[in-house]
Amino acid sequence: MPTRIAPGVEEAKTMAAPKTTIWPADPHTLAKHALLRGYLEAWFPILARHQGRLIYYDGFAGPGRYQDGQEGSPLVALDVALRHRKRLNCELVFVFVEEDLERARWLEQVELPRVNRPDNFKVQVLKQRFEDALRSTLDALDAQGLEIAPTFAFVDPFGLKGLPFPLIERLLQRRSCEVLVTFMTRDVNRFVIELPEHVADLIGNPSAPDAIRRAPDGASEARRLYESSLRRTARFVRTFRMKDERSALIYDLFFATNHPLGHARMKEAMWKVDRSGAFSFSDGLNPDQTVLFTPNPEVDLGPRLWGHFRGRVVDTAEVYRHALDETVYLQKHALAALRLLEVGSCPGAGRIEVEALKRDGTKRRPRTFPEGTIVRFVE
Repeated sequence: MPTRIAPGVEEAKTMAAPKTTIWPADPHTLAKHALLRGYLEAWFPILARHQGRLIYYDGFAGPGRYQDGQEGSPLVALDVALRHRKRLNCELVFVFVEEDLERARWLEQVELPRVNRPDNFKVQVLKQRFEDALRSTLDALDAQGLEIAPTFAFVDPFGLKGLPFPLIERLLQRRSCEVLVTFMTRDVNRFVIELPEHVADLIGNPSAPDAIRRAPDGASEARRLYESSLRRTARFVRTFRMKDERSALIYDLFFATNHPLGHARMKEAMWKVDRSGAFSFSDGLNPDQTVLFTPNPEVDLGPRLWGHFRGRVVDTAEVYRHALDETVYLQKHALAALRLLEVGSCPGAGRIEVEALKRDGTKRRPRTFPEGTIVRFVE
């Protein structure tokens, strides 16, 4: 049976955690797994081109399936890899860490045997606490002076405990390692007074509890502090908010990476789940409708690009890099915004002038903006 927690604050903070081996999936959980699936669809094939080994690391794996038959994160990851197996000619290692023995056994003995895996798929189920399992792995690598294979870690706890930030930081310091972390924003704000040491450990900042208590909006401050901690090690950090049926915040998903391509692909996955660009999902939506829709993100992006580059002459490569690295938008949105700016059809923005010849001396075709196109953002 699942481990019991002593009565009191520790029990209160995990009241939302399921007490059974398997349980029904909430709509926001399905949206979270849609985001995970969307990213892995790109991650596996891209990394497999140049790597002999890839690792998918699931830190709080669960039983693998929900009561209504929906796939949990371990089966989502395996399903994506199986769909791309013809292009995955490297060794794929799937590490599923689950502390609850009944859930681990269900995953290992019921769900995984149903998956017909090729020989290059290696699966491990570790019946341990996440922090113990990952610390042991990293300590062993450090002791032997070894590097870890490119790793995507999905770390999805229920509460505040068991996710010390120094471990996340150590993983991100490794080459080609990325994380998608569930940060329990609502619980951090709710229990910051009762459990300050857990909050400080989770965020990796001893002053975090005091800062959250003093802030007018504790949840926003907690989110800001966690992002700040991630940015000490990760070049790119993106968040996606998950809300309940009343649109009240439950938690934030934090993606962190040091690789521009990984950052771009995660943003694409986020846009598929929420096409508004707000990067959030609410259980109050129709469960069959996993996207919000705003038809013209380029109308919002155009004035931002014009304001940022106003008075400058730049290569479109710089415009695209700014949109990808510094905004929520994608390259296709920047391209559409440039088209609007060229014809003066972007409210709230000025106009651009485009050189007839590209940087390489070839002619630019009308209404196209390949990299190497020279654009003047007119004052």
